[in-house]
Amino acid sequence: MGDMDDRDLQDGDEAGQKQGMTRRRFLGAAAVTGAAAGLMGVGPISAAFAADDDLNAPEIAWDYETDVLVLGSGPAGMSCAAWAGRGGAEVMVLEMAAAIGGKGILAGGNLGIGGGTRMQKAQGMLETADIIYQDRTVEALRTDGQKMTIGDVDGGKHTVGQWRKISGCADADGLARVFADKSLDTWDWLDGLGCPFIKANVSAYANVYRGSRYYTTTAAQKVDRNGADGTMEAGGAGLLWPMFDDATAHGAQFFMSHKMTQLIREGDRSGRVVGVEATHDGKTLYFRARKGVFLGTGSWNGSANLKKLFLPWLSMYPHVSGQPYVMNDGSGIEAAIEAGASLTTDRGSDWHGWHRHPGTVWHSMSAPYGMPGTAEPSTATCIYVNADGNRFMNEEIGEDNPAWIGGNPPFYFAQLCSQQKADKDGPIVWIILDETARAAQSLDFTVDTTVQSDMYATAATIAELAPKIGMTAAALGDTVTKYNAFVGATDTDFGKKSMTAAIATGPFHAVKWGIQKHNTLGGVTINDKAQVMDWSSRVIPGLYAAGESAGGMDLIGLAKPIVFGRVAGEWAAQETTTSPAPTHVTLKADHASLAVGKLATLSSVLSGSDGIPSGAAVSFEVKKPGESSFHAIVSRKVTDTGAASTRYKLAKKGTYSFRARFLATADFATSASKVVKVASK
Repeated sequence: MGDMDDRDLQDGDEAGQKQGMTRRRFLGAAAVTGAAAGLMGVGPISAAFAADDDLNAPEIAWDYETDVLVLGSGPAGMSCAAWAGRGGAEVMVLEMAAAIGGKGILAGGNLGIGGGTRMQKAQGMLETADIIYQDRTVEALRTDGQKMTIGDVDGGKHTVGQWRKISGCADADGLARVFADKSLDTWDWLDGLGCPFIKANVSAYANVYRGSRYYTTTAAQKVDRNGADGTMEAGGAGLLWPMFDDATAHGAQFFMSHKMTQLIREGDRSGRVVGVEATHDGKTLYFRARKGVFLGTGSWNGSANLKKLFLPWLSMYPHVSGQPYVMNDGSGIEAAIEAGASLTTDRGSDWHGWHRHPGTVWHSMSAPYGMPGTAEPSTATCIYVNADGNRFMNEEIGEDNPAWIGGNPPFYFAQLCSQQKADKDGPIVWIILDETARAAQSLDFTVDTTVQSDMYATAATIAELAPKIGMTAAALGDTVTKYNAFVGATDTDFGKKSMTAAIATGPFHAVKWGIQKHNTLGGVTINDKAQVMDWSSRVIPGLYAAGESAGGMDLIGLAKPIVFGRVAGEWAAQETTTSPAPTHVTLKADHASLAVGKLATLSSVLSGSDGIPSGAAVSFEVKKPGESSFHAIVSRKVTDTGAASTRYKLAKKGTYSFRARFLATADFATSASKVVKVASK
């Protein structure tokens, strides 16, 4: 940027700023056009990059080609694949796991899509698209008689109209309207596919975090319907398998154990996303998408970098829902950021964002994936202690509901635990209870069947139990003795209300909490067509997203990914696959050589048989003496005749290569560029 004159620095500030951003694989115009001319369909064909002396742009030998390339086979990806296929597009789906379904196939199957379904009507439940839209957008409590009771910091209780939405968490422009308008038709589609719906249900806060006032329950089905991987069942499977059948019926091809490693975009964050790089069995493969790439790769749950960005204390938690069946590592969102995508943060950590299970690090798992854990011991008959054997919280604080403590901001169970010492599985928090409490609930602590061996211990006395879980007998003994004194009196340490029995009858039990981040909110920014937006609120051509990969709508669960996956599939299928204009870029310099310190004047003209698209622009780029790649100087909108110009200062001796390149728009892909050279002396 130091070689620009003042005018170019100001006008080209956006292009200039991009020079300092980390770059991955971005393609020059001629490279994509040349590769497209020799596309070979399916592989295996090794991908090779050949540098062009003039354009310095890599040429890709694509291993596979399709219309719509879907990344991820969870609820968002499966919906996108089905609807893109229904729209006549050729579809390929890349799934990094060995099995389909993502995290969604393990879900309970509570579907927050409504708007007047047959089940809602049969049960006398009134809901329309406009009601859904109002519930998403109106900053007011409901007045239809639906009530909720809330507490204040002083222990008071107040009954008021139920929330329509979480105050202050506004949906992005247009998303609420599309969600509302597409809900009923999407539910009817799933119903027509044979999804095993049970009934419509009323939930106190369903419209707040699920999307519909009356969500639909789904019968549990086998996660692996072929029976090869045990008998684990989930309601999510009742949705994912019918969508899979619909996608394959419309021609979708699934590539399992294929992990996308980067998005491939033309230009330097200026052109279309035209495909991806992926790995499979140690090989690197290249997939081209003629119409669009869909990002359905899940949340940022497992990304150390994105956890630090969204909510730093989440870094204390290495495990997330879906493991070990699938891992949402955030790599899809990270790849989109590298390609120029912006982020939208809804909310970071609250409202049904967590799961906890005694005796296992996994959520809702069974053989062969992991231990299921045991039921939660009653908080009235147990205590929670940290690695030092000390209580640190009121055990009545629930899994993911906010706890108001002494007038302070609300804290959450996981947030309080994050302040404790940790090991490889996260914060160390043990539940301590006696045999009377265990027997009263019939809690099953069978090692390697219900609980993990490293997450459970038992002993005849507290003194013998303590060293088995890494703490001193004195520390744990003092904690239990002090707590027992509160029973029948007052918990002066943490204000626990219900303490029905002392911890006094052996054998004594210690079971460790496994804590997992469940849903996340926030992701890449999308518009009402599920197109991904950049940091200047411009569409990134050829890139779509939905589900937990996308932000902009404060909803959790299955509704948002299925609805917006459908939206993305419908629009991606309609994308054009050709670039009608322009076909040529000319570039001239006023002099073949200039003295050091002088300004080179560069003039470019776009031309093409189909004319010049509205809003067309040219990117002026430079490769300075001794450099191996081009860098953006400035972008200029062209005149009606296709003309554009700029100036550039020659700061040192040597040969400068200048490039003029047509910038892609939502309607036209990059298709032409030109290079000239100017010597400085």
